[in-house]
Amino acid sequence: MNENKFSLEFLNGGEMLDGMLPPIVQSAIDILTSEKELSRVKKCEGDPCGWLFLDTSRNRSRRWCSMADCGNRAKAKRFYHNKK
Repeated sequence: MNENKFSLEFLNGGEMLDGMLPPIVQSAIDILTSEKELSRVKKCEGDPCGWLFLDTSRNRSRRWCSMADCGNRAKAKRFYHNKK
């Protein structure tokens, strides 16, 4: 079987903001190419969020990208509908 291999090399951009991007991209590549880590990538259930996040909870039950934003909105919405 012919196995394809790829490599990626980042050039030093010089600008501070440009220098932040390569480690972020490298982390995303590492997660997305690892079967173990890929199974922990989930889509936020917040409407209309849809962001992807890495679920690092013990029982893999995290539902939102951020409890402070999407999770809080979902809980407030559910509370409002239950009080009606």
